Amino acid sequence: MAAARWPGYGIVSNQHLTVTTQKQVIFEPTFAKMEEVDYASTQKLKDAFARVEKRYPGFSQEFIIGLLQRLGVEKEIDLSETSLRIAGFQEGGINRGSRRPYLAEIEAKAQALKASLSTIPDEITDRRAFIELIKLIASAIKQVLDAVSQVLDTLQHGTQRQALDEQKRSFLHYCRQFSTTLKDYFKDNKQQAVYNSANRLVNQANLTLLVIRQFE
Repeated sequence: MAAARWPGYGIVSNQHLTVTTQKQVIFEPTFAKMEEVDYASTQKLKDAFARVEKRYPGFSQEFIIGLLQRLGVEKEIDLSETSLRIAGFQEGGINRGSRRPYLAEIEAKAQALKASLSTIPDEITDRRAFIELIKLIASAIKQVLDAVSQVLDTLQHGTQRQALDEQKRSFLHYCRQFSTTLKDYFKDNKQQAVYNSANRLVNQANLTLLVIRQFE
């Protein structure tokens, strides 16, 4: 039986940059090999990853990085870069059947931001492509913030509104840090600082998703 594809995370493109949807650094090739041995069990494992990722955004990324750390491969693999590359993992679609459909908008925007950030390692050495990617990331950040603001406008004062408002402020803080890091990069060319800052922004996107999913 042909191997089923692991869910992609959408296309991000403009006239200078195209990011393919199906690029999976670890998950897809691993599951494809496993399916050759035991297709049914592999499907169950994929479904389990998807369910946990749905409940705890960023789980799959942290699982892989934690596993690599346990294997002691820090000297062979740049874990910060690897973490960023797999940050675009998505659990296979946005929940459009939510009792609050507008929450799906934040999910879609946050996933798009994570997908854009995950391509930084591929584009950072090409100045022109990287600048175009930065523009895409800036647009994605704005869209996340706009979507969060729209949800905040619909919420009554209470614990949900407070939690989302606090997360929005935290997200803004790390966005500013990311912007500062990018400015510094064009002076000192320290890629690792960009990866670290981008990973923190990915984490903020995941935390935003986590807050939103508590509303269901």
